[in-house]
Amino acid sequence: MKKLKYIITLSVCLILLNGCEDSVLNLEDPGAPTDATFFQTESQLEVALAGVYQSLNFVRIVPFTQLLDHTTDYAFNRGNVGGTVAATTGGLTSTEAIVNAYWDRFYTGVQRANNLLTNMNRAEAEADPARFAEIRAEALFLRAMFYSYLTELFGDVPLRTDVATSLENLSIPKTSKSEIVALIIADLEEAASILPAAQTSGNRGRASANAANALIARIALYNGDYAKAESAALKVMNAAEAPSLFPDYESLFGTAATGSSEILLDLSYIDGTQTHQLPQRLGSRFGGWCQLVPAQQLVDSYETINGLPIDEDPSYNPAAPYENRDPRLKATIAVPGEVWTDHIIQQHSDSIATWRVENGVKVERVFNPNSANPGGRKIVDPYDGTEYTAGGANRFTSFTGYFWKKFADTPALIEGGGAQRRSEQPVWLIRYAEVLLTYAEAKIEAGTIDDSVVDAINQVRERAYTGSGIPYPAVKLGSQAELRRILRRERKVEFAGEGLRLFDIRRWGIAEKVMNTVLLGGPANGFSKIGGDLGFVPSIDEDGFITYEGAPTEPRKELGDLNYRELEVRVFDAKHYLWPIPQAEIDATAGQVAQNPGY
Repeated sequence: MKKLKYIITLSVCLILLNGCEDSVLNLEDPGAPTDATFFQTESQLEVALAGVYQSLNFVRIVPFTQLLDHTTDYAFNRGNVGGTVAATTGGLTSTEAIVNAYWDRFYTGVQRANNLLTNMNRAEAEADPARFAEIRAEALFLRAMFYSYLTELFGDVPLRTDVATSLENLSIPKTSKSEIVALIIADLEEAASILPAAQTSGNRGRASANAANALIARIALYNGDYAKAESAALKVMNAAEAPSLFPDYESLFGTAATGSSEILLDLSYIDGTQTHQLPQRLGSRFGGWCQLVPAQQLVDSYETINGLPIDEDPSYNPAAPYENRDPRLKATIAVPGEVWTDHIIQQHSDSIATWRVENGVKVERVFNPNSANPGGRKIVDPYDGTEYTAGGANRFTSFTGYFWKKFADTPALIEGGGAQRRSEQPVWLIRYAEVLLTYAEAKIEAGTIDDSVVDAINQVRERAYTGSGIPYPAVKLGSQAELRRILRRERKVEFAGEGLRLFDIRRWGIAEKVMNTVLLGGPANGFSKIGGDLGFVPSIDEDGFITYEGAPTEPRKELGDLNYRELEVRVFDAKHYLWPIPQAEIDATAGQVAQNPGY
């Protein structure tokens, strides 16, 4: 932990070394050391490497991975936190802040890595040879990760592996995505040959051979190289220090899993250096703002305990839709009736009161000063007859009726102070569960299906049910189409809220389907009408796309009702499979960097 604090503190110091503005492609980076006397010692290399890591720890109010998931079919962003609404409603342009932010931040990381890789030879004679090699390997790993995000978001992008030293060589055209992918996989393979299989607890957050091979597997899978994805995943699975799954899925996303072998790469935070506001933006209004919230479509994606989609299981009860479901539903999402931030969450927006709960016991009846009563009319709590006459927005629920639990860091939310709640909750970038599902998907898509495919999927599914007292529904060998459907559903629920969904729906070619819809929230006054009177169950197709034809829906309004809440009309065109290149880059290069089609 002491070493981790040192690394993060060095990162902050590095950022402050220079205050100049970024230039084209961030090739003149304000955080990159430029003094000719730098890079002379091993400790200076460590400072420079810390700056490269800091570029990966990208917080735009919330960590960048969580923000990416709110550009997908998972969730609703009330208040446009981080600027995702343009990406979900068809308004994404080359001048949007979110487009510029991701481009600038990751190219800043590329330049910092290039600066280190280009100049570190000055310290070679002085540095410990083993550590010198590891620093280079970590820089290669980080540069590969930056380019992996840039190519997945923007497609073909400018590739630079050296440092721009003059205005004349700042501007370079795009390089094809395939060429960049080949380069970064080669870099990662070199890094994996140098780095330790797994980092020690004192070095968590640093790259390792397992992390490098896991990233190779991810990149290869995303780009259709299934043989490479399979072989890289196997290197992790068969490593001398092979990871294992953390035993409890819900606890995996709190501090209990910090340092566990499942976490191959994480983002760390320390108050006073860098923190984020994820708990505040996710949490209920008992300390939070409920801005980033799961959609009904995500809730309905979780299987029943029989391993079936809800529209295929006759035992599914639409009047009690949260019961007998994959335990990952309630591990990921706080649903109505649950205790969350020490209060019972309500489904309906005009709830009068709820209970504060301590140690599982109801200890206090709490009035909702923000219940839907803008006219000041008198409302009566049916529990004890108390009369209230206040109004405003809501404390007990969200616009969808649901809250994210993952990474929500409830203690920080409840106990934190100030208007901007600061969280030290670490965020996971690569988990071993992803390696297992990458391996399974690679073999499914390559048509080399065998028992190892279902074994990999079942490891992930079994962990989801651990401690539930319910036997997990094991996957059995089937056709390629059947296993593909199961695998994609598994990725959707296993990684909800972790930043992988946008790249999945793009590479599977289903983004136009799943994004062109009306995003829904749960019915404000519960499922007595939809599930009870109507017995309505949504339809789920082979791509996991959920439709609600025939269900009563209406725009969200101040007083709750019994219909699904319409939250946002989603728009996704073919051009949105890539984000636009920032207009500032196109202008600065006089068009040498070409815009993506359709923008």
